[in-house]
Amino acid sequence: MAPVIVAKDLHKCYPGFAPVLRGANIAVEAGEVAAIMGPSGCGKSTMLHILGMLHAPDSGSLEILGQNVLTFDREQTAAFRRGNMGFVMQSSNLFEHSTVFENVEFPLIYENVPPQERWARVIHALDLVRLSARVHYRSNRLSGGEQQRVAIARAMVNNPRILLADEPTGALDARTSRLIMENFRKLCHSGGVSMIMVTHDPKMADFCDSVYTLEEGVLVCKKHGTGPYTAKVVQNLLTPPEPLVRGALVTGRFPPPPGNPGLALATSMNSQKLLSRIYSIYPSAFLGNPEGYALPLPIRHIGHWQRLSAIKAFFQRARGHQSLWELWRKLPAHEHAGHGLWQQITAFACGARLASWGMEDSLEYLHGAEPGQAATAAWTAAALLRKPFGFSLDSHALVTHARAVAGMAADAVLVTCPTRAAMAEFRRIAPDVAPEKIILLRPLILDGPQEDEAEKNTSIVKPAQILLINPAPASLRLMLKACAALKRMKTDFHLWVSGLGGWRWRFLAWRMGLSAMISFQRHMRADGLGEMYRNADIFIAMPPPEDRFALPTNVCMAMAYGLATVVEEMTPGLAEGLKANESCLVAETGKAISLAENLARLANSPDLRQQLGSAARISFRELMNDDDGNRLADIVVMAAGLADRAASGAKE
Repeated sequence: MAPVIVAKDLHKCYPGFAPVLRGANIAVEAGEVAAIMGPSGCGKSTMLHILGMLHAPDSGSLEILGQNVLTFDREQTAAFRRGNMGFVMQSSNLFEHSTVFENVEFPLIYENVPPQERWARVIHALDLVRLSARVHYRSNRLSGGEQQRVAIARAMVNNPRILLADEPTGALDARTSRLIMENFRKLCHSGGVSMIMVTHDPKMADFCDSVYTLEEGVLVCKKHGTGPYTAKVVQNLLTPPEPLVRGALVTGRFPPPPGNPGLALATSMNSQKLLSRIYSIYPSAFLGNPEGYALPLPIRHIGHWQRLSAIKAFFQRARGHQSLWELWRKLPAHEHAGHGLWQQITAFACGARLASWGMEDSLEYLHGAEPGQAATAAWTAAALLRKPFGFSLDSHALVTHARAVAGMAADAVLVTCPTRAAMAEFRRIAPDVAPEKIILLRPLILDGPQEDEAEKNTSIVKPAQILLINPAPASLRLMLKACAALKRMKTDFHLWVSGLGGWRWRFLAWRMGLSAMISFQRHMRADGLGEMYRNADIFIAMPPPEDRFALPTNVCMAMAYGLATVVEEMTPGLAEGLKANESCLVAETGKAISLAENLARLANSPDLRQQLGSAARISFRELMNDDDGNRLADIVVMAAGLADRAASGAKE
């Protein structure tokens, strides 16, 4: 292949100073990482600026991508630079009070990339530097290494052919510098990006294929080599891989609230290449509050007016559409509390709208993220498109509308259950459903502790920090009574309640004399969940009766962080992860004094907390390996009739 950059006999002299460049020559090929070294003031940055078309040489020639760029006018130069080059400087130059997404998105705005395409591009660019999980963080909350990686993602978001870096690791520690250089090599060698880097550090130059030194205005080659990139066509690193199945996850509001398993389900299915779209049947807060969402999947949601127009269209078409009426008659009944005929009509009409979207997106599979309206809409759309569909069960559905779930499962090719207890209950209420299409798929933990994070520090710190997340009103009332008992026992504690905390609860806590001991946080931030678990000492598990077959996500998070747990009632779902007196303490159901006694026991015994927390972490690791996730893709691929595509993808 012809070199991407060819510079010959470059000269540059600033008025009143000695010449900086005296006939510099360099040639850089696709996929090559080149370093320019030399003492301060020798002209390295000047050379980089000329190659980046920021300055013009006094004489010489410069060809980039086969074009003589020195003949361009100002507008042509700017357009060529925007479309083909990325710049990473020693300072990250991020907008401090903007999010990571907004910083990386900035070049796309100037390139007039449509808003609906920007999300996936930004996420893929952040994936290249392993920072997609920080997409909603403000840049001033990041470490120096993370900020520099964001700058790299911003430089890469337009998929440049050339990357120019001026001391990109100069202000970073050795470990972070090595990580960033490894990222650079991966980007260049796998995507055909040509990179020229100015550096003082010989250790960083060792990562480069070619090394030049600038001596008295002339580039001297000290090491020459080329990367392993040999493709004839430049690879677009921001193009998502082709999915095995062009599937859509149909859900309620998306992104869901923190702790909701819907996001974990989307992550799991996307990792197995089973999704290309997410459909939300309720107006979404995605554009205004996208916390917690970091998948490169476009979201289409049905707004309020779209819902009304879909219902209107349903009634207009149904009058003369016999097959639509027949499909309506086959609709499984909805018996869950608060949903009647109007909710059935709404879900059915939304499903008809999703069917039209599915035709546009060439869908091959639809999956309802939860029973109820989402599953009904997915069932309707799949029936109209004549495509397979599946749905995910939850404990609430098994308790409140078992017959509807069994009816829906008869038409599904896949039913996922969150626990073995839920799977056993489902098989009991739906004995006619084929066992091979019922699988166990445990929810993922998306913001758990790092692999190298030390176990929880259980040294004596007063007061003991107690965490209660998303309690039911009855559970919170019981917990307040337990706190009053703890106060009478003179136990030093502080309770953090997240997910519930209106004025009446604050007033009740004040009336009981507990205001100084309880903090309410009504709305959880997705990026703050990990910090809450990290700072807690004791976790309270109080699942409502309708969730007795569930192992809640917040309990799994507590296990992952090694928190000592007190369980109000050992339900079949909780028993899959926790064991009484081994990884948790169990109080008497509905007894505030029993709950208080167990909390006081843990608050006053750091050793017991450490013992229970360590056992919980071990149980969590075992639990996450106990599911049928490896069968998920096989079932969907076979149901969609795409076995040949899956086989060819495996060969590639």
